[in-house]
Amino acid sequence: MWKRVLKEATVRQPWSMLASKRCLSSPPTSKSAAVDTLLLRYLKEHYVEVSKMNPPPKMNPPSEFSIVKGALDGKGPVVTRTYGNEEIKLSVMWMAYAVPGSGEDDENDEDMNQLFLHVDVSKPGQDKSLHFLCGLYPDALGVHSVSLRPKHDSA
Repeated sequence: MWKRVLKEATVRQPWSMLASKRCLSSPPTSKSAAVDTLLLRYLKEHYVEVSKMNPPPKMNPPSEFSIVKGALDGKGPVVTRTYGNEEIKLSVMWMAYAVPGSGEDDENDEDMNQLFLHVDVSKPGQDKSLHFLCGLYPDALGVHSVSLRPKHDSA
């Protein structure tokens, strides 16, 4: 019986050393340095994996749509199309929220930026257009509002 107890005690000794005060009282800088090294290694591996990925192909809008010249210099890309007697204008706008403060929440960039899709449907001779304001999300498109607004020509 004593042999079995001594055998189990020697097997369990490394675990008891981990829980001892001597092991836990090591300087905190060595622990944080180990964590930093581990994090840096994972970040490097992730960076290498991402750098090997092919970027998505550049795509033009469907042939029915045309790109409005100079729109990229302004608020964002704009494409137009005529369908029947209706003119459809799609524009994408990126909104960066200006949050007062010291910028401590920089790691939470997803909450700070929003993509919006504006869809204007108008008919010639009419002074108003139907306006859809949509939010773009990674896996969905949400319609925030639908309104009848005065038509403004950007020509």
